[in-house]
Amino acid sequence: VNNNISPQTLLRQQEILSRLLESEKAIREQEEDQKRESKEPKNKKLSNPNQNFEYNMQHLKEIENLQSTPLYLKPFYREKAQNYFILIK
Repeated sequence: VNNNISPQTLLRQQEILSRLLESEKAIREQEEDQKRESKEPKNKKLSNPNQNFEYNMQHLKEIENLQSTPLYLKPFYREKAQNYFILIK
């Protein structure tokens, strides 16, 4: 049996072993990464409620403006626009 083993076969076996060792090392490192803990940032940026309120008011005015102006569309697109306005309310 040993006479049938060529140097190429031995070399191939060495390559397979080295790849197996590399994959074991990668799995071990991956397990270590899972043990890390995330930390919450201490400096949270607080939002400004006034800016949000102003933005929402401006957005509502734009929607009302779009709804109040007559749109000269084909019936299909007019219906699509109506459905859109219903959805965003």
